[in-house]
Amino acid sequence: MHVGKVLLYFIFLQTIITSSFAQKREDRNVFDNLSRSFEYKTVKLNIYNSNFLVNNEYSGLKVSGYTLPGFRLSPTVSYTPNKKIMIEGGVSILHYWGANKYPCTVYSHLPDWKSYQYMNGLHLVPYFRAIWLIDKDMLLSFGNIYNFNSHLLNEVLYNYENTFNSDPELGAQFIMDKEHFYMDLWLNWQSFVFDRDIHQESFTLGFASETRIQSANDRFRITFPLNVIIQHLGGENLDIRHDVQSWLNASIGLKTTYRFNPYTSVSLGGETIGYKKISGNDMFPFDKGWGIYPYISFKYNGLEIKAAYFESEDFVSLLGNQLFCNFSNNTESLLFDRNSQIYAKVSYHLNIVNGYNLNLIFQLFRQNELNGYRTGYGSVERKGFTSFTLGVVFNINPSIKLKTI
Repeated sequence: MHVGKVLLYFIFLQTIITSSFAQKREDRNVFDNLSRSFEYKTVKLNIYNSNFLVNNEYSGLKVSGYTLPGFRLSPTVSYTPNKKIMIEGGVSILHYWGANKYPCTVYSHLPDWKSYQYMNGLHLVPYFRAIWLIDKDMLLSFGNIYNFNSHLLNEVLYNYENTFNSDPELGAQFIMDKEHFYMDLWLNWQSFVFDRDIHQESFTLGFASETRIQSANDRFRITFPLNVIIQHLGGENLDIRHDVQSWLNASIGLKTTYRFNPYTSVSLGGETIGYKKISGNDMFPFDKGWGIYPYISFKYNGLEIKAAYFESEDFVSLLGNQLFCNFSNNTESLLFDRNSQIYAKVSYHLNIVNGYNLNLIFQLFRQNELNGYRTGYGSVERKGFTSFTLGVVFNINPSIKLKTI
């Protein structure tokens, strides 16, 4: 099926579901932050800084463990010529403690092009965005786009590390945030090709949405998430042969939430998640697959405790943690049959003062026994194993008014 037709189908379906809702949301998320930034004819210095220390203790049977110690710093200067437009430019800097050489490549766990150049000292990329605040609940952004909320995607579809470890997402984005409906449509262009280049262009197209039905006092809420992610590798006039390749993740689900008070809630939900190869060769070993993801979560202030079960067959996660995939990330040609595991997460978000917050996270992956096959070795059996993540992320995001013009 054509990539555009797939995306249009999902958007059309979600529009039909939500067409009867017209009220606005009070909790605006992205728009709350923007309302403080759009001051008429004002020049500001903005600091976007994430300091992180994340230790991924993976067993190594599917994915090798790794540690992420470092920071991402993006100082920018913004100008609002009117109450609808903001222009912002600067630089984004990534530094890992102890590193002094960085490949000029796409910093993410997606299939990427091979780097043939390096930066010394730091990994630097330009930072620029232009935002049109269409209404108090709609915006269009070009350049660097928002992903601090992981596009509202679950852990299977989007690894939270992408928000600080990968290059800032760059392309175009449209966000709508109503009381009963949230939509995030984005294009992240990760790799540009020149004539006779030796790597492929790469981009990700995403559509994440939530339809919300709630009681008059908002004690009880039903949420219908609907998400589509398309990853594409292409390009013409390359000096080596490459196949055009595209893959898709899509999910649909249901979540019920009961709020005991403004600070405490419990949720029960689940999502059905699909994977499909749209075109290309065998970079990924499966043509199509599926996964199910039921979960329960409890929130109190900034504390969230979540327990989930994940079962899948022939599944590939394009943006998520590779522990959810049905193949080994570090052993060539090792494929697993139906995969099941217990997933648990404990996270704590502490707002220190406006613009400064601390985030603690613990993730547990309890993999059940695995059976599979490896080319040249035959059948493979793996006993159950446990992997976990411990992370601390300290965000510093002040905005300083420099001048009113």
